[in-house]
Amino acid sequence: MALSQVDVCNLALSRMGGHSIAQITSLGEASTEARQCAIKFPHVLKAALRSYPWHFAVKEIALALLGAGAAESVFKDNILYQTLQYYQYPEECMQILAINPVMGRKGNYYTESFDYTVERIADGTKVIVTSCPKAVLTCTSYADDPGIWDSLFTDAFAWQLASELCLSLGGAAGLVQSLQEMASRAFEKAKSADCREGALAVHKSRYLEARK
Repeated sequence: MALSQVDVCNLALSRMGGHSIAQITSLGEASTEARQCAIKFPHVLKAALRSYPWHFAVKEIALALLGAGAAESVFKDNILYQTLQYYQYPEECMQILAINPVMGRKGNYYTESFDYTVERIADGTKVIVTSCPKAVLTCTSYADDPGIWDSLFTDAFAWQLASELCLSLGGAAGLVQSLQEMASRAFEKAKSADCREGALAVHKSRYLEARK
């Protein structure tokens, strides 16, 4: 049976122990536990998804073109030597894995990604800048349905959520530290299992590396 967000929150709450911590029936109920779960759940999830290219969360998105710009440099082999395309950064993207001009690269990392950089344009819009035409983004997406999560990720996420909830619900410092240690070990186990199933390697842009 697929787990819900409420199920995962209750798992996290149960790991805090203590009779004063109540289970919840909805993230929208009036209890302190539910309010804290509603606040912490998306925050902890975004950090967890961004930390690794989890198989279950990898997605392809055809990017929306906002405009094009002239080259700012004439150095050969530099990304700025070519005409640059400015694409809108998808809100659901947690981590860019690759940028290519065709669909169908998800889970098949057989060619190098186009170089890119992430910037803010004049009006504050977050954009992806690349020379790739008709760019298709492969990314770790914001997958907030526990029903599609890997079981080891669910276990690790629940430990991490428990540590965050413990801080907010007045748990002892020693308990918070223990929960964080459990989360760290669980995430390493989950990443190792995901890697064995052929998860994508995070793309390292030559252009961005040169700017460091």
